[in-house]
Amino acid sequence: MTFNRYICFRAILESIGAIACMLMALIGNNLLGVIVAAIAALLWIGGEVWGMTVFRRQNPRRDELSDMHQSAAMQFALVSLVGILVIVGFIYTTLNLIDRSIVHIIPPMLLPALAMCALAISDIRYLWLEHDAGTEGDDED
Repeated sequence: MTFNRYICFRAILESIGAIACMLMALIGNNLLGVIVAAIAALLWIGGEVWGMTVFRRQNPRRDELSDMHQSAAMQFALVSLVGILVIVGFIYTTLNLIDRSIVHIIPPMLLPALAMCALAISDIRYLWLEHDAGTEGDDED
């Protein structure tokens, strides 16, 4: 398995976790959302440990272009997450100012959903940058 294929599987798992958390935020069943998110997180952690042990030994990634792509992807995900959090905060603040009779509370599962979504965005952006670069090597999918 190549590093890029591993990143693709990781992005899929993170997307499933984000969708599960978002559905639980919309449905309102936070216990089920926590269980699904915990399972996704444990699979993600297991994959990270496996990836670190396998890819450090077999296919070390030390080229500058890949490092630049990882850095750009993380910065993109961070800026996206901060932007979304600002928008969500602004919406809920505005709702509370408009209708003072009902307190609008941000669903607890929304924050883990946004965090997992940011991780997936980072991985997808990295794969996009790697694909656009057209680097030749054994990690190209």
